[in-house]
Amino acid sequence: MRLAPTLIGGLLVVAASQPAHAERQLSLDFGYLQNQIAVTDQTSIQGSFARFGIRMSGRYLHAGVEAEEGWLTGQTWEDYGYVARADGTTPEPTHSSPLTGNTLALKMLGGAHTNVGPLTLGADLAYGFRDTWVSSDRGMDVAGRKNEPLLEARTRIDYWLGQQFTLGVVASTDLHERRDTSVGAILAIHFPN
Repeated sequence: MRLAPTLIGGLLVVAASQPAHAERQLSLDFGYLQNQIAVTDQTSIQGSFARFGIRMSGRYLHAGVEAEEGWLTGQTWEDYGYVARADGTTPEPTHSSPLTGNTLALKMLGGAHTNVGPLTLGADLAYGFRDTWVSSDRGMDVAGRKNEPLLEARTRIDYWLGQQFTLGVVASTDLHERRDTSVGAILAIHFPN
């Protein structure tokens, strides 16, 4: 039974060991995210997004660019001409209007990361612009923020599947519009320099 502690100890050493990654590398990111986007001052709707990014990484720092495009769906309650009552209150609207739309964001990013065993832990800021188009049964492009600046604070955890691939999770929030949030998965391909 002396083999069991040795085997367990060996597995712990392998799990805690830091894989040998290149000091500098180029990475291509392919992501799928679930987002919430504010389309007016009162309305936020959900969406599914694809993200493509290119990053250059050093030992502890990284920088890059990315594009994000997605489809939005949701609904809002609309007031179709209700008049305030004599007591000053307004009746609740009873009509639900479906919303559909599209959004596109272009971003530059920079941040820091570190390796902990088979994981890479990172945080960064992304700055860029977002265009959103939203339509309802009232017409096309009835809402959405046009050429809206964004500043996202993000965190990311990647698991190394080998020397060239990682699978990670990312979460972010916009510091300008805190209702804009996202969470998703990122597959990255790494090319050592």
